[in-house]
Amino acid sequence: MVVLCSWSVAEPLRIAAWNLEHLNANGSEGCIDRAAADYELLKRSVRKQDFDVVAFQEVKDLAAAEKVFSPTEWNLELSNRPQQKPTLECIEAPGRFRQHIATGFAIRKGIDYERHDDVEELGLGQDFHRWGTDISIKSDSSLRLLSVHLVPGCWSDTEDEDEAKDTECENLRTQFEILVEWRDARLDANESFAILGDFNRRLALPKDWGWTMLNTKDQQLELLTSAGGSKCHPLFSEFIDHIVVGDFNGSLLIKNSFREGPRIADHPDHCAVSADFELQ
Repeated sequence: MVVLCSWSVAEPLRIAAWNLEHLNANGSEGCIDRAAADYELLKRSVRKQDFDVVAFQEVKDLAAAEKVFSPTEWNLELSNRPQQKPTLECIEAPGRFRQHIATGFAIRKGIDYERHDDVEELGLGQDFHRWGTDISIKSDSSLRLLSVHLVPGCWSDTEDEDEAKDTECENLRTQFEILVEWRDARLDANESFAILGDFNRRLALPKDWGWTMLNTKDQQLELLTSAGGSKCHPLFSEFIDHIVVGDFNGSLLIKNSFREGPRIADHPDHCAVSADFELQ
């Protein structure tokens, strides 16, 4: 575990989740082409949205993260999942191959945090499935954060009823069971937390089994994306990127602070989602 410099909170923290879609340091590598101007657009968007902590997904390595989050301004933490060989062909660019994609965090310099062991179990013992990156923002009112990127292919009850999707849905249910165990550990410790990232599931749909599993009758969690539909992509009106909050003293999450960021040009096809937290 690593604890970095002390920090006194003067203003609320804006904490975001953002799938950066195949972010590589080399813009011609992997599934998404990016020119220098594209990286600058992402940098400017982070600055404009005034983020303090970003739980990111689909970032190849530290060099890729630094293309958006300058190491002079941000501390970076990536999951320790071993780098994967590019053996899967890109759906977005046939003939090219997917690079390693990792979860992680960008934490603005000056914010005190602690790195915990990765939630390796989310990888399901398979090469491609992502691990969760786990940190705590340290203050008198600590906040535990978990960056996740769950398996795709089981987005709603449409796939639940499709036998061809049985494997994807079974894997996703297993990952939700692992998140429930992580949640229960936070409950036992009376520790406020947020699970952020790409769940690849439309949790805000009525009676969704994913949200039913993750929520708890004894201590209600908050699904911040339940307030309305996503406006990020013209073809998809429901969120799959979520922020799930367990704020057990009721004073950390600033009410009605959830927002969805803009789409950046034609990629990534995910928009950042964020909320403000007031730590003491």
